[in-house]
Amino acid sequence: MSLISFKASEVCKKFGANLVGDPDFEIKAVGDPRSAELHTACFVSQPNYLDAALNSKSGFLVLKEDFYKQVDKNRANQKTFAITKNPYLFFVNLMGLFYPKQKMKPGVHPQAFVHPEAKLHANVQVGAFVSVEKNAVVDEGVILQATSFVGEGAKIGKGSIIYAGAKIYHYCEVGQDCIIHSGAVIGSDGFGFIQDENKNQVKIPQVGKVILGDQVEIGANTTIDRGTFEDTVIGFGVKIDNLVQIGHNCRIGDNTIICAHGGISGNTIIGKNCLLSGKVGTKGHLEIGDNVQIGGQSGISKDIPSNKVVKGYPAVELKEYLKIHALYMKLPEIYKRLIGLEKSFEEIKK
Repeated sequence: MSLISFKASEVCKKFGANLVGDPDFEIKAVGDPRSAELHTACFVSQPNYLDAALNSKSGFLVLKEDFYKQVDKNRANQKTFAITKNPYLFFVNLMGLFYPKQKMKPGVHPQAFVHPEAKLHANVQVGAFVSVEKNAVVDEGVILQATSFVGEGAKIGKGSIIYAGAKIYHYCEVGQDCIIHSGAVIGSDGFGFIQDENKNQVKIPQVGKVILGDQVEIGANTTIDRGTFEDTVIGFGVKIDNLVQIGHNCRIGDNTIICAHGGISGNTIIGKNCLLSGKVGTKGHLEIGDNVQIGGQSGISKDIPSNKVVKGYPAVELKEYLKIHALYMKLPEIYKRLIGLEKSFEEIKK
């Protein structure tokens, strides 16, 4: 349980919710209904979790109005409620009060290497065994955790966090308020080779860079390749999960989400506000429009217009996929009937 607390009226006013119940109820923690204590705040975003939350020890629940209307008066009188259109967002904001963003501790660790021609703002944190190379620029409020690497001429924007072991290659740019998790590599060479007359693989120089917009988050062990000539560009607010590969010259639009184990081949253009679920792979040199949703384990082999929902390998529109999948599940029965028909036909021939 936290040493700090907030009144119900205070958080409802701060985050824009209607309060029902005790305005002076003290919230001392946030958590799951299964382990909640009296002063633990919990939220309900799905109707099937409502009973569990109401039966929990939690004295403060965050709900949609439709869910609150389902609560009988006797149970409602036992708790305090925050009624809001988006309980999850309210709860995330509430969590921020108890678990604020990591505070920077200004200073350069004596075991870090900072090139004399690198430019570090006076108000940065540089951990042990960090390497900041020639002409790199590290802006105000940046945290470089232990063993991270900032290559020659690279730029790290204001307020960004580079976690332990992450690598920012030469001349790549990280925007403001970005988060780069451990093991991520930003700016590795694109996978480009051409065969000579003896069928030996000749490496194609990769002379572009990677540019990350503001408020981008890159998951652990994700790799983003630099462009061949043009840059690889990741737009504002993009969130990329762990273990994702982004090929050279890709362009990812603002606020798009790419989930774990995705593979985006070179020269793919993805629009704004898209969602690529886990293990989605794309063929190179194609374009995905804005507001596209792609189901898990899908394979994208051609362009997708804006505002589509697709799934499958190869990916098709969701309605078509569901028809195909329903038929696929009936294949054993269809096969059995087909064998029966063949036997009947053979008997007729006799």
